[in-house]
Amino acid sequence: MLNPGALERRFDDLPPLDVPAAPAVVERKPVVSQFQLVLAVMCAVAALAVVIAAVRVTDHSIYRAVEAREAPERFLVNELGALRLIAMTSASPVPGRLYLGIEECYKQRIAVPFDEKQVGDAKQVLATCADMEIGRLYAQGGATLAAQGRAVLRQAGVTTLGPTD
Repeated sequence: MLNPGALERRFDDLPPLDVPAAPAVVERKPVVSQFQLVLAVMCAVAALAVVIAAVRVTDHSIYRAVEAREAPERFLVNELGALRLIAMTSASPVPGRLYLGIEECYKQRIAVPFDEKQVGDAKQVLATCADMEIGRLYAQGGATLAAQGRAVLRQAGVTTLGPTD
């Protein structure tokens, strides 16, 4: 037979019928005030300004690095522009050999990054490279070829450290 207490225990969790049910709690939607909205917009604008400033700083530093990296090339083009033109228009191979040799020597010896403080050093390197190329011409063709090379360098305005005949 069934115990009468067991039957009553099944209904222990239920509220008594004579007690009115508690009103259901209604959740309210959060209300955003105008002040909060304005504050959120101000924070968004400030964050955007920080991001824009960071991008600008990064861009400027990249541009400076690229400019410093390309500065030796621009210096070489400025200094050897006339020699390159003479090498392109001359029937003789001497100006072309001088230009290519000086350019290769210069690229191997110049410091990167390059700035205005190093212009004197760059001119020194350029003059040394020009002397080395005159020496190669002398070794391969004698004094006449070296003299022709010096004349081409004088005509192009490239300075050397050696004798100027």
